[in-house]
Amino acid sequence: MTGPYMREQEPPMPEGDTPPQSDTAASVPDSGSGGRGGGTARRMRSALAAQEAGLAGVVLVVVLFLTWRSPYFLTTGNLVVVGRLAALSLIIAVGMTFVILAAGIDLSVGSTVALTSIITGEAMVTLGLNPVLAVVLALAGGVAVGLVNGLIVASTAIPSFVVTLGMLAAARGLALGITKGQTLSGLPAGFLVLGQGSIAGVPIPVWIAVLAALVAHVVLTRTRFGRNVYFIGSNEQAAVLSGIRVFRTKVAIFAIAGGLAGLEGVIETARLSVGQPSAGNGYELVAIGAVVIGGTSLFGGEGSILGTVLGTTLLALIQNGLILLGISAYWQQVFSGVIIVAAVALNMWRQQRSRGGT
Repeated sequence: MTGPYMREQEPPMPEGDTPPQSDTAASVPDSGSGGRGGGTARRMRSALAAQEAGLAGVVLVVVLFLTWRSPYFLTTGNLVVVGRLAALSLIIAVGMTFVILAAGIDLSVGSTVALTSIITGEAMVTLGLNPVLAVVLALAGGVAVGLVNGLIVASTAIPSFVVTLGMLAAARGLALGITKGQTLSGLPAGFLVLGQGSIAGVPIPVWIAVLAALVAHVVLTRTRFGRNVYFIGSNEQAAVLSGIRVFRTKVAIFAIAGGLAGLEGVIETARLSVGQPSAGNGYELVAIGAVVIGGTSLFGGEGSILGTVLGTTLLALIQNGLILLGISAYWQQVFSGVIIVAAVALNMWRQQRSRGGT
């Protein structure tokens, strides 16, 4: 999990300032600076390291427990399954991290997966387009959904929860309307490699997810845009007064989330060999759960990609472990819900404790 950073941060200098060196707080002072600021930065980084190390410890405990309880857990086949499951969830969770860091929420990512899955299938099966062009169109479709969400959220006072809830229904309805509820099969074999193939024994979706996480980490920790995301989530009014282009940043954030959901839709289509309007059902809850379990604050301004990676991995391990232990799929949903609620409660308790100690 990420460290308990203060939500009320000093406004950034609009030009010429140094990008943050931590992906959990955009305005953490340099550790080498003297005085109170440097001490605060060191405490924050120590808390960050402790919490993420703690979550990594939980992941390790789950791995050891499943190794003890099931002889099938460490088999190559099962590890590949866990890797694919975690990778597909991580791609969406990375985009959700951007949105939640900016104090928003995106409930439409699951429906975006379905819509881009249908776009992918229609482009190749119905229109006979080249797979590369079909993928580009699908990604553009995902970005377009995110742009619509971002434009509405940034230009109106409508909460992102409401906007994306409406888009959840609209995108799913489009996917169902285009196909009349039918799946699309007959995809080219070369395209299916994207979701079913592997490189050096590692599934291709895992490589894609790792690349997406690394790029997102660099963006959040080494760019002005990443710093602005944290400032907007921490104090949007202060961000506006500081000269940050909040409108443009918000639109870009939702476009990133939509584009990554579109990428997940493409991979999901290749993995299942069909385009289906039911794809992505409930994925938004998994993504939100992974991000929150990873320590990102639902109130914005605090979080990291590393935390999201650990949260996603933990959820994937728990889901796989429940299957290996023979627990009914119905009860799996109960466990997932309890874990998400517990993670949110722990997150809020941690923030209250952090504020009380500052």
